[in-house]
Amino acid sequence: MMPVSERPQYKHQKQVKAIYTYDFSKHQEKLKAKLLPLLGTGLPFVQAKKKANVCKTKRVSKRRTRSIGLTKNSVNYQTVIVVEGKKTYVGSFPLEVDAAITFDFYSLTLHNNKTPTNFAWRAEDVFEMLESFNQNGGVFEASAFRDRLS
Repeated sequence: MMPVSERPQYKHQKQVKAIYTYDFSKHQEKLKAKLLPLLGTGLPFVQAKKKANVCKTKRVSKRRTRSIGLTKNSVNYQTVIVVEGKKTYVGSFPLEVDAAITFDFYSLTLHNNKTPTNFAWRAEDVFEMLESFNQNGGVFEASAFRDRLS
């Protein structure tokens, strides 16, 4: 058997970076600038997008979920988002709805309202998500926003 140091490295082997190592301050400022004119209007900031349908001629993976950015990993739902062209691990959640809300938060923070999300969000909700994230020291708690889903 070949030692680990001598094994060839393949291009498709990518290391997944964790989301907590990323600085969101610049992205939050841009997002808040877009949110401020819409606060108090009750208008939706972003609409929900449906996940693309699976080709009917191919076998469907058991890990596929109904939500964007999620995969089923044994009993938990894993969230991964692309940051600067690299897959970035967000977290693993026991409930699909928590994983979907977390994906939406990070997706909105990084890409503003030009990103597909799992749920429709009002500007007030997104602003409160940002405030909660900053108050919790850079940790997002999705369970606090379950009741705001449309």
